[in-house]
Order: sequence, then structure tokens, then C-alpha cells
Amino acid sequence: MGQSFRITAASVVVGITLGSLAALAAESRVVQTGKAFEPKALTVKAGDTVTFVNEDFYDHNVYSESTGNVFNLGIQPPGQTNGVTLATAGIVDVRCRIHPKMKLVVTVE
Repeated sequence: MGQSFRITAASVVVGITLGSLAALAAESRVVQTGKAFEPKALTVKAGDTVTFVNEDFYDHNVYSESTGNVFNLGIQPPGQTNGVTLATAGIVDVRCRIHPKMKLVVTVE
């Protein structure tokens, strides 16, 4: 019985610690509309999530090849939402493979 209590207490402490770390991370929203990102520039902290919302009439393919924050969300049809966590400090150049004029600069602190 005593051992069961220790496991439960440890689980609670781990849960609280992980919950506290998750609470520190923030989420920023970037909308795709008119074949453009809105906003065009964004500053976040390392570990934050950037959520891309396609409110456009077109498919998009959001990606970054920036060192430390490489990602490719794949084809994102209208109405779809995808998120990416940016873990490494630096400048992240975000583009759309379908619409090369779409540009977003994310500064990760």
C-alpha cells in the first residue's frame, strides 16, 4: 500500500512539472489569406508553437529550411490548421512551395 502511494505521488509531481512547462510555451497564429501570410513577421520564444490557419481559397504548402527549425507541413487545403513548434533560437524563413511570393519571418528568441 505504501509503495502504491509513492508511485501516485511521483506521478502527480511529474504531471505538475510537465504541466508547468507546457504552460510556459505559447501559441501564435498565422493566417494564410490572399496568397499571403498575416502577419508577415512574428517574434516567439524557443519552444513556442506557431499555428498556420489556411483561410485562403487555395492550397498552401508551408515550410522552412532554416537551420534548427526545418519543417514541411505538406499540402494544407482551405480550412485546415497545422502547428509547428520552433525549438531553436534564430531567424526562421517561412515560405509556401506553391506560392513563392508568400514570405514570413519568424524571430525565435
